[in-house]
Amino acid sequence: MLTDLEFIRYSRQLMLPDFGEAAQLKLKQSQVVLIGCGGLGHAASQYLVSSGLGQLTLVDGDKVELSNLQRQVLFRDSDKGMNKAKIAARQLKQLNPYVQIAAIEQYFSADNANELLAKADWVLDCTDNFQSRKLINKLCQQHQISLISAAAIGQQGQLMLWPFAQSPSPCYRCLFPDLTDQSGNCSSLGVLAPLLGIIGSIQAMLLIQQMIQPDIQAKFWQFEGMGFRLMSYEIAASVKCTGCGL
Repeated sequence: MLTDLEFIRYSRQLMLPDFGEAAQLKLKQSQVVLIGCGGLGHAASQYLVSSGLGQLTLVDGDKVELSNLQRQVLFRDSDKGMNKAKIAARQLKQLNPYVQIAAIEQYFSADNANELLAKADWVLDCTDNFQSRKLINKLCQQHQISLISAAAIGQQGQLMLWPFAQSPSPCYRCLFPDLTDQSGNCSSLGVLAPLLGIIGSIQAMLLIQQMIQPDIQAKFWQFEGMGFRLMSYEIAASVKCTGCGL
């Protein structure tokens, strides 16, 4: 049930005809694991927390650096050298005290995946490298936990929906079978700060929509910042893929 104060706090979305109290309760009862507390994670986590998510676990072993402050807006200059998940959790708890927030001061790996994913309803991949995205995708598929991945470089963003909990689904290798370059990320290629906010916010909105009405089709979105174009594609399983087992 929602408390009187929660009704007031979430009143602007509760009045929406396609949302309402039932959707708010689904959101309140959901547990999300967010991996990567960089620019994408900042935007996604703030809107999930402010919207009334039930439980959020932040996973990141990295520490705050001066160059992060351009786009990772939960951090302050005084946070340099401190763990990102810990500081982000502290800030988010001030945003909404009704949300349970945990900070895991470790990188996501095959060693801690079982514990981290044990009670998760959804996973958000907000990491910034190919190797991490591939591992997260593989382990979410094994645990049958639906996943929303995002990436942003330069002025271009991508989002991927993997409904592993709903049906047999294509995997990351089906979409990128020949992708082997692991060097392309914000550190090496740069990124315009607002792009992280745009893609992370879409990631949060997509997750809320999927909580209310899950999709059974894997999908891919490409955002072109220069022309403000958002293109959508369905992802088909590849017969040559050895990763998804379809």
